[in-house]
Amino acid sequence: MSDKEKVTSSLTLVVESCDAALSGLIESVNAEDYPTSDSSVLRTDFLSLLAILYAATTKVALSLKPSEPHHNASLVPLRDLANNVAALVHSIRLMRLQQGSTLMAEYEKVARSVICAVKCLAETLLQDDPKDYLVRTGEIHELIDLGRKAGGLSQNNLEAVKKLWLQEHDSLVDGYEEIQEICTKGDADHQDDEDAFDSGWEDLGISSDQKLSPAELDRAGKVQAMVKLVILLHKRISKETLSSDSVKNDNTTLDKLSALSGCLLTASDDLISSMYPHHDLPNIKSCFDTFWDVIKSLRATTLPSQDRNLEEKLNSMSLSSGDKSAKWFVTCFDQIDNTAAKILDSLQETSSSDS
Repeated sequence: MSDKEKVTSSLTLVVESCDAALSGLIESVNAEDYPTSDSSVLRTDFLSLLAILYAATTKVALSLKPSEPHHNASLVPLRDLANNVAALVHSIRLMRLQQGSTLMAEYEKVARSVICAVKCLAETLLQDDPKDYLVRTGEIHELIDLGRKAGGLSQNNLEAVKKLWLQEHDSLVDGYEEIQEICTKGDADHQDDEDAFDSGWEDLGISSDQKLSPAELDRAGKVQAMVKLVILLHKRISKETLSSDSVKNDNTTLDKLSALSGCLLTASDDLISSMYPHHDLPNIKSCFDTFWDVIKSLRATTLPSQDRNLEEKLNSMSLSSGDKSAKWFVTCFDQIDNTAAKILDSLQETSSSDS
């Protein structure tokens, strides 16, 4: 077999190894099949494997330059690629035995992206005219650099959850600015009705200035108030709940909070979008119900003890830091309850008047 044929065989093996590795990422792990290892060691191994893949990719790109290929020189780095995409998945499986799902989602995303990019490079080099091979090589390098840089991959599940909450908090604030703009524009429209001018859109059968009715503006204002309270709640959970000793090593609770933050962001965006004119009441009710389900789940997670009523809880709490924190959460949820009740009333009143 010539060196060129060996390279073709090796590239095919890399593609097959990548396919097997990608399948391995979604397979469940049997704890009995894997030895336990220190999490910091596993993280170091993972980053080392990324470094090996980076170096092997560089060597393959240099040795298989289409204008001047050195087939024999590419065989060792190609073998490194095939072996280490599999080792990357093995590292992921070992980490799954002791890490939370939020942290693992970070590592799995990096592993999947790098493996897919390696596969793409190998497939490109198998082509008769692999003109995009440098682009594919650059993609691998960029993905690995993102994973290996300082602050790239979280060191533990708590750090991963905190990072996610911080990102999603910024998106929640963006949503608040959107509902604020809806309400501000709606109020301005009512004040400036007499000064409105013909923009020409109505001649085409399209209204360029759909406006909120007084009832819709009132409802949007209530949603704005609730979103503001929820943003305060989200920030407080990130600052206090995620810093409490009781959840630092509780991966079950951390992963639940991670999922709830994402659900809250989606539900908030949907509810805010439903506030644009003209209001579709069934759609608003559906969005509100989804949003409210997330709030109830957050309440159950941050305030698990629900065996006493609000007044009893508030009266029994002292002014110690822990009790003040719990008192804040109870009060915040109570305010959200009150605002939510007003939104529901506005939906029911409109439905009754329509009927």
